[in-house]
Amino acid sequence: EQFTAMRDLYMKNGQGFVLVYSITAQSTYNDLIDLRDTILKVKDTADIPMVLVGNKCDLEDERVVGKEVGQTLACHWNSTFLETSAKRRINVNEIFFDLVRQINKRTAVNKDKKTKNKNPGQTSNSNPSASDGTNGIGISKTNSSNKATVSNNQDCCILL
Repeated sequence: EQFTAMRDLYMKNGQGFVLVYSITAQSTYNDLIDLRDTILKVKDTADIPMVLVGNKCDLEDERVVGKEVGQTLACHWNSTFLETSAKRRINVNEIFFDLVRQINKRTAVNKDKKTKNKNPGQTSNSNPSASDGTNGIGISKTNSSNKATVSNNQDCCILL
């Protein structure tokens, strides 16, 4: 409870969200529904870049939440879905690549809308991930260990 205000502030300022549950624990899956509802309430929109992630895919023999259950929820939420293993580094980078693509796409669409509102009849062909002062976010591999980092001209990536 003491971190609720901070959590809501992070949600308000967040440009995208990764919602993770364990495929071996139904309760973690159930908790995501309330968490997503909180995000939508704080953001006051349903158009939010989001990735639903089923973690621990390396523990298939302990699976409690079926893959199709996660896929169905992601489809219902209009978000992408991945199953991962943080332990074995399966699909971990893909989560962030996908989220950054969604954020950049949304940023470009919003920028185009603003440009059209300011200059009706003109279109914008700018790249939101360019280093021209825009709010695009990029991910790059930093070294031979394939650790992904998030770089951004004006914002940061916060993991809760």
